[in-house]
Amino acid sequence: MSKQQGELDLKSLRGRVCVVTGSGNNGIGWGLAVHAGAHLGMHVVLVDLHESVVRQATAQLEARLNEEQPGVRVLGVACDVTDPEQLASCLSQVRAAFPDVPIGAVFANAGVSFNRTIMKSTLAEWQTTLNVNVLGVVNTLKTFVPVLQEQSEESVVCTTASIGGLVRGDGGGSAYQASKHAVVALTESLSFELARRYPQIRVHVLCPCIVSSSLDYNSQVNAAVAAGESLAEDVEQIPLRNRSDLPMTPERHAQQVFDHIADGHFYMITDNVRPYVDHDFPFDGLGIVKERFDNLFNLQLDNSDAMSPGLSGGPSSSILKGPLWQEMARRRRQESD
Repeated sequence: MSKQQGELDLKSLRGRVCVVTGSGNNGIGWGLAVHAGAHLGMHVVLVDLHESVVRQATAQLEARLNEEQPGVRVLGVACDVTDPEQLASCLSQVRAAFPDVPIGAVFANAGVSFNRTIMKSTLAEWQTTLNVNVLGVVNTLKTFVPVLQEQSEESVVCTTASIGGLVRGDGGGSAYQASKHAVVALTESLSFELARRYPQIRVHVLCPCIVSSSLDYNSQVNAAVAAGESLAEDVEQIPLRNRSDLPMTPERHAQQVFDHIADGHFYMITDNVRPYVDHDFPFDGLGIVKERFDNLFNLQLDNSDAMSPGLSGGPSSSILKGPLWQEMARRRRQESD
């Protein structure tokens, strides 16, 4: 095992800079930013699409860190990760705000999701999904990894894929899953590319199961702005809505992410398990991943899940079927009785 995938003492990241794209809207990126600042003492760069969202998120994180980690600074940057020039400007702002401070972690986390089947999706949704979820990650890596290559200090670079990037294609969310399979593959490629010459750069791919966020809604809002149906200056930060205790909160999810980083895991499958949730209904991510690889070894696609109604209320699913979704379905039935 190379040093690149060995254990990491997270204390070594204190006082360094943590860059998180897609971190303004109380989802996965926000949780990572909060944990980096409040628990690890890292300076935080919040990157998101809209200036108004970045401004609100920056004020919130500054207020929290002033109480919990005085001296930790926050920089908010409005940036479209599909535009390499905007990312270059983001890097310039980071260097200006934190001169001579090494970058300790980069999370290429920005993403979108349009939960539709292939036949019901639009070409625009596919283009947006691949541009943000794949090319946005590539742009982020090409902007920040060269900085990490210049540093002698150990650092972390992490892409956000999904458990959907490791399992069989599903009845719905086809563009999202296709993009996340691509993120897994490109991150594996990055690991091979850097392993020999730059072992000080720890490469990870994050594959979350179920985390509370407003990704679907936020994707629709951003699509409306892109289509000229609403104004960017009218976009507001989306508050976190915990409609259930079954998903992980962004902050408890971030704890699991950094636990994986400390343990040196490349594939970071963040399942809904204790101590990151307060229940015993796991998503069973690894079990569903194993189903896919069993299919590969048998050269057959087992699509028997398509023959029964989906527990999510949508298309039949090869993914949304484990103990967590069984419990969700039970609660819905109970509420309707």
